[in-house]
Amino acid sequence: MHEPTTRTGSIGASGRAAYPRVSPCRHCSRPVLRDNDSRWIHADLSYVCRDLWGGLTETTAEPAAAPPV
Repeated sequence: MHEPTTRTGSIGASGRAAYPRVSPCRHCSRPVLRDNDSRWIHADLSYVCRDLWGGLTETTAEPAAAPPV
């Protein structure tokens, strides 16, 4: 189901925070989006973050906090 993007920080109709469709990851800055189960996943379809050299890290995909408006 498509959930329209609303002003950052507001709550959508589903009760979830309404994030943009694609956001930078708060841990590795790679783009993240929601998968079919509403879990955050990197755009390259990896749940786990990677460091600068491509190695796996302890963190998983999570959107960065929105800048204050």
